Amino acid sequence: MKALTFQYNIPQYLLTGLLDRQWPGVLFTRLAPVRMREIPEPELPGDEWVKIRPRISGLCGSDIAIVACHESLTMQPFASNPFVMGHEVCGDIVQAGPAVSGFEPGDRVTVMPMLGCAPRGIEEPCVYCASGRPQLCVNTTMGALPPGLFVGATAGVPGFLSEMGIAHVSQLYKVPDGVSDEAACLTDPFSNGLHMAFQNPIEPGETLMVIGCGVMGLATIAALKAVHPDARVLAVEIDPFHSERALGLGAEAVIKPPMDKEFYRKVADLTDAKVFTPLLTQPLLIGGVDRVFDTVGSTETIDMSLRVLTNAGWYNMLGIGEPKKIDWTPVWLKELTLRGVYGYQVEEQAPGREHDFAVALRLHAEGKVDLSDMVTHVFKLDEWPRALEVALHKGKYRAVKIAFRP
Repeated sequence: MKALTFQYNIPQYLLTGLLDRQWPGVLFTRLAPVRMREIPEPELPGDEWVKIRPRISGLCGSDIAIVACHESLTMQPFASNPFVMGHEVCGDIVQAGPAVSGFEPGDRVTVMPMLGCAPRGIEEPCVYCASGRPQLCVNTTMGALPPGLFVGATAGVPGFLSEMGIAHVSQLYKVPDGVSDEAACLTDPFSNGLHMAFQNPIEPGETLMVIGCGVMGLATIAALKAVHPDARVLAVEIDPFHSERALGLGAEAVIKPPMDKEFYRKVADLTDAKVFTPLLTQPLLIGGVDRVFDTVGSTETIDMSLRVLTNAGWYNMLGIGEPKKIDWTPVWLKELTLRGVYGYQVEEQAPGREHDFAVALRLHAEGKVDLSDMVTHVFKLDEWPRALEVALHKGKYRAVKIAFRP
């Protein structure tokens, strides 16, 4: 079968990551670790597993970082290779193991990709998996599978940028009738947004800021407005097309970089904050936004976030940029809370203590959210170089989510 695969090699990875900034074409040469290959169709690794034929598979921002060899080397111990990429999917079960209950061939499903204790065959789950938080599992290098945090980043569980993938029954969610394949494929990023919305103790009337209006930023705006409709959402985005999308999803205003003095004055005007301008550095707001959701994670966005947050504000990091020197003075001066955000879980605050994936699918089924039009470009697997070109230049192509139909 056809599959987009990653073969890790440290010198190759470092050289490709260095060259691609000046020569993007290197990503399509034999020097690059990622390429389309013909590989055998996967077999079920156990009785509680299913085989899934993708209807549509999404290209995630983390996938793009892997292809471009820009992912942090800190993550290297938590992956195994070669691996088949792709963890965003809507597909049909074509084979179910004898111990699978509640699912059968023909079911349309999406996959919660975290590989916690259950898929690894660990009978005594760790404290995080036992509480419904497999994204924090401490056994991601243990058990019956090779190292890997999630499907599409481990040699043991091939991902869905392919003609066939597999999943453990604990990862499956049926897609309700009436929910499109495209919306189901976006359950992963939308659930990330929901996780942030549930985990922040947001009060009515708070002012929230979402930095970056790519897929994750737009999904976060949608999630915040779905869970906290009385909250006020500001967005930071430079691209006009993505700015329009942000406004359509409920953002009150979109502020454009660069993050200069004029930018800070605009934020201050929108929040009734006071602007202070220290010598030789960027302005600082007293007052400002209550919470920032940073889907970029660059040096500039982190520094700006700390400066525009109000006293006792919350900074939520989801972006996977490459931050360098940060002035941490605002953290102690304003007693800020910094939180990393990763994945999704069973939310105590959700109705009926639901998993974020279940909430995401329910909101779509009830017609309260529809993110299907975020899938703007769809390609065949063989067209992956073209798909990557579009993904790397979204503004040029008016693209949001790039996906594949095998």
